[in-house]
Amino acid sequence: MRAVVLAVALLAAAPATAQTVIDGSDATIGAEMSASVMALVGRGLKSPAEARYGRLRRGKADAICGEVDVTNRMGAHVGPRPFVADTGSGFAGILPDAAEIRHPSSMAQYQGFQRILALLAANCDG
Repeated sequence: MRAVVLAVALLAAAPATAQTVIDGSDATIGAEMSASVMALVGRGLKSPAEARYGRLRRGKADAICGEVDVTNRMGAHVGPRPFVADTGSGFAGILPDAAEIRHPSSMAQYQGFQRILALLAANCDG
């Protein structure tokens, strides 16, 4: 019994971190869709629990658009970057920067970047 109480106390004391929507835009697409989108985008992140989402909205071609602020290797947030999530196909991606596009690590990564760019162009305004 003491072990259970101790375990519960330790869990309660641990800081809870979770992906969050910082601007309330999750209300525009619904809580369930927001959770699905954050899970989908989070699969590609090194620290998904630290991600901060904003500007969530439905895209023109049924994907979800928004911004995500992720952390770098030192744990600092780097600023929001556009993302697109196609929940129907289970694909999501963050807008790659120019260096990533110029120097992909593989053909598969390059093709992924092209898919992200095409989805962003088809769904999300500038």
